[in-house]
Amino acid sequence: MFFRRLILASLLVGLVSGLFLTLGQQWQVAPIIFAAEVFEVEPEIVEQEVGSHGSDHNHDTHAWAPEDGAERFLYSGLSNVLAAIGFSALLIAIMGQLQLSGTTRLTALKGMVWGGAGFIAFFVAPGLGLPPEIPGVEAAALENRQGWWVMTIFLTSAGLAAQAFAPALVKIGGLVLLATPHVIGAPHPSGPEFSHPDPLAVQALMSLHSEFIVASAITNAVFWLVLGLLSAWVLNKWVLRGVGRPA
Repeated sequence: MFFRRLILASLLVGLVSGLFLTLGQQWQVAPIIFAAEVFEVEPEIVEQEVGSHGSDHNHDTHAWAPEDGAERFLYSGLSNVLAAIGFSALLIAIMGQLQLSGTTRLTALKGMVWGGAGFIAFFVAPGLGLPPEIPGVEAAALENRQGWWVMTIFLTSAGLAAQAFAPALVKIGGLVLLATPHVIGAPHPSGPEFSHPDPLAVQALMSLHSEFIVASAITNAVFWLVLGLLSAWVLNKWVLRGVGRPA
């Protein structure tokens, strides 16, 4: 019964919070992406203009992408909802086990704190090394960025858990875990941040990139707070209803 309720609750919370994130992105983030796409040029043109400066970024002119408009909105919404369902399942399962074991008692405020921790682990910590990117940004090899991203999330989550639940001495080790990815450093290309041949376009892209980072941070912060709040609410109101502590 607990597992069935957990799955259904995750679907509900993921659907609501994922749609919330999608609407926030359409309002705050998408306009910046569209503005940056105006400055996109063909890779061959960039390579001719950049010449000896070089670039570590691999372009794929044949990569599929959804069409602008409804198709793009639907695919973005679907990916957000699926990700939110996974996050909510993880959050509800962990919070439920901690509450059943008597470690903590979840309230709406604590749910938002858990959501804030998710925001730090999945957005803030990785974003310190690899900020969200707009079209036109030069980046290191995808596999290197993914490896650092996964490592950062794992170590940050473990470090935050140590700060919240571990004894005092272990908390020191938690601080080491939090700092390790940033001591190692995120992978970055050796060339310029933008490869556009027009300096005025580069200046515009730099301004858009700054706006994009702020908009993405605000949107994701609200998403995680909503996710944590809803997860705590369904956990207390439905998932753990009538469920006692495990023997």
